[in-house]
Amino acid sequence: MKKLLNTGIVFIAVFALWTILIQTVDVQSVGQNGTSVGFGMLNCYFYKLTGVNMTIYHITDWLGLVPIFCCIVFGGVGFFKLL
Repeated sequence: MKKLLNTGIVFIAVFALWTILIQTVDVQSVGQNGTSVGFGMLNCYFYKLTGVNMTIYHITDWLGLVPIFCCIVFGGVGFFKLL
């Protein structure tokens, strides 16, 4: 049990560190419409390396609706059980 607690604490600390780093390290206005992006040089390099694949973009865009649909279903089931 103590091992799981320590693991959770480490993950929270790493998340907090990542959040601080993404807001402070190499912030550049390279995003869409000039928005600021952390680790700007690394992001630009990866974008130039991979480019844009609109097929994958559309697939992930539609797959983003799956969790919303699941929430609607669970909400409907919960409302039905409430009645």
